[in-house]
Amino acid sequence: MAKITSVIDIGSNSVRMAIFRKTSRFAFHLIYETKSKVRISEGCYESGGVLGQAPMNRAVSALKEFAQISKAHKARKVFCVATSALRDAPNSKVFVDRVKKECGLSVKIIDGKKEALYGGIACANLLHYKDGITMDVGGGSTECAFIRDGKIVDLISLDIGTIRLKELFFDKKNNIEGARRFIQEQLKAVPSHFKHNRIFGVGGTIRALSKMIMKYKQYPIAEIHGYEVDVAQNLKFFEKISQANEDKLESMGVPQDRIDNIRSGCLILQMFLAHFGAEQIVTSGVGVREGVYLSDLLRGHKNSFPKAFNPSISAIEDRFMLDKTYAEMTRRESLKIFDALFPLHKLDEQCKKLLNTASYLSSIGRILNFYNANLHGSYVLLNALEYGFSHSERLGICLLVEYSGKKIPQDGSIEHISDLMPKLLSLQWLSFMLALAETLCRSEGNLQIRYEYVKSKILRIYTSADLYLARENISKLHKPEPLQIEFIKV
Repeated sequence: MAKITSVIDIGSNSVRMAIFRKTSRFAFHLIYETKSKVRISEGCYESGGVLGQAPMNRAVSALKEFAQISKAHKARKVFCVATSALRDAPNSKVFVDRVKKECGLSVKIIDGKKEALYGGIACANLLHYKDGITMDVGGGSTECAFIRDGKIVDLISLDIGTIRLKELFFDKKNNIEGARRFIQEQLKAVPSHFKHNRIFGVGGTIRALSKMIMKYKQYPIAEIHGYEVDVAQNLKFFEKISQANEDKLESMGVPQDRIDNIRSGCLILQMFLAHFGAEQIVTSGVGVREGVYLSDLLRGHKNSFPKAFNPSISAIEDRFMLDKTYAEMTRRESLKIFDALFPLHKLDEQCKKLLNTASYLSSIGRILNFYNANLHGSYVLLNALEYGFSHSERLGICLLVEYSGKKIPQDGSIEHISDLMPKLLSLQWLSFMLALAETLCRSEGNLQIRYEYVKSKILRIYTSADLYLARENISKLHKPEPLQIEFIKV
């Protein structure tokens, strides 16, 4: 596969491009992203789907520059897919031929189920949950993939989109009830097994709504991917948006580029949530573009990463030249300490998962600068662990790395993230175990250590090495509870 790949998605509302760099067999990261609101579907839903000349001109202008940007990034592969507006248009071939001639791009018009498949591949591989229904609200259509245990089991595509509803029901008549009837009629085609309490929200409408909720709640992480929305708590907000007059939307916090179609998008979202029986929306920052990329990357692997593989962790290893020998040793010793001290801390498997990742990546900050390495590492991990981790997990991992061996503060410095954190005592235990492992691993390159917990709150460390420096440094570590550490030479 090409090392650098561009993926262009020609949607009804916007034309978007993402450029990815592959760092090893399955690892990759995003290096560039851009979009242009060309609105290629403008006016087409009132004219039998025919693409207008002005919208096509805008799209061609954007695609010319996308091709130039891809070339500047030395992309060796360029995928260009088109969705609802072009598959509905009687004159789509005119546009496709023009793009080939003027931009040098080969446009592939994909059907609704293929579009749903790409969104499903992206969510199944790059979100932290493995069960749910994707909901990709586009300008002309809405696609859904039913995901069970990380596998796509069914796909649907319905001719319900924000621009389609806007032009047919909102623009002149403001006929919300007509729009409701239109959506309800389309929903009759949805198979009865499309029911789930979790929706993976894909597309600009859901991302815009999630950002508004995050801003209102002063959410502490500026990251949309993986943000979780409680449906019951926000239904009135969705209803308020869908029923508001357009001239009131800006004062309600709706971004300028969504004002003309967010009401129809909100109405679609409300009715789909009710139909699916959803209680939670997990906002996805990935969609068709990532799905196209992954379908190429994972060809021959049934569109799934190998078991227990995480692309973000592997990309960090590659980009930051992680010392894997030290990282594996630190992880191994951390988990051995966790198991030995379990009778004392009694932490669950989720805490062990945090320790597993934090201990493996704890030294990453040294690549930037040895001094304040923990702080550097915390920042890198908070921002680079974007795929496959919840926001809570990302925060937990970065706190463990930042405060390794130190007392995690209980003051205002982390109060704003307290709702997303594990219990403070749990974090302090994990921080201590990570610091103990790091200290031991720095002192001895080829560790042969055994740990034994004695009920009188004593941890015995059996080793053949003297570990003089380790003993000295371990005495300074903050312990969440009284614990005596004894070294026994064997």
